[in-house]
Amino acid sequence: MPAPLHVVLDTNVWISGISFRRGAPARVLMMWRNGRFQVIFTPSTQVELTAQLRQKTVKFGAPPDLAEQWLAYIESYAQHVPAQNNVSGICRDPKDDQFLDTAVSGQDAYLVTGDKDLLVLTAYQNIPILAPRAFADLLEAG
Repeated sequence: MPAPLHVVLDTNVWISGISFRRGAPARVLMMWRNGRFQVIFTPSTQVELTAQLRQKTVKFGAPPDLAEQWLAYIESYAQHVPAQNNVSGICRDPKDDQFLDTAVSGQDAYLVTGDKDLLVLTAYQNIPILAPRAFADLLEAG
């Protein structure tokens, strides 16, 4: 059996997929829930996701427990990896380096994001950086 595909989902993919429940980010989340790949995260990306998801669900008028339900699911089924903390100054937005670090820490990973500051790189240390639609299409083709 081949090793599971490791994928780092940027916070914007989670927020869009959970909040709007349609489009490419929602497809990506459904593929994860269907076992097509393994989501990985580090403590720093988990902290960002927790804060942003809680904030955005309130902002978008979602039910108050939506963020907590998703965070519990993610905690149960995503894989924690220790951060290497070796990525610095790569991305135009320094806050996005943590996602590159997570991908490097996860080995053989993909980074899926809607963030132009990351997408402009196209790859980092042989790790493909793809928009949600391109990643979903890749999985559906394979």
